[in-house]
Amino acid sequence: MPKHTRQKVPALSKAVKDNLMQRAKNSKRYTYGDLAKVYARGQGAYLGAGSRPGVSMSQWAFGRVNSFMRGGNHDTDIKTAASRRARRKNK
Repeated sequence: MPKHTRQKVPALSKAVKDNLMQRAKNSKRYTYGDLAKVYARGQGAYLGAGSRPGVSMSQWAFGRVNSFMRGGNHDTDIKTAASRRARRKNK
């Protein structure tokens, strides 16, 4: 019986970190940490659930970040935490 191995999600490169930092800086709602979590979940989704042919892991993960920032229906726990944080800040 063959042993299944898990692929590891690679660490964020400097270019990805810089890109996420810039997006967080331009966002009034989400922090770098929020976007980094969404990006990592996008990498995991790419490895776990599969993806379309011709799409790299990085493209898949950034697509998830873009969708998240535009109000997609995933990563609602992160979205809820950001909303609570914004409400506390405005009090």
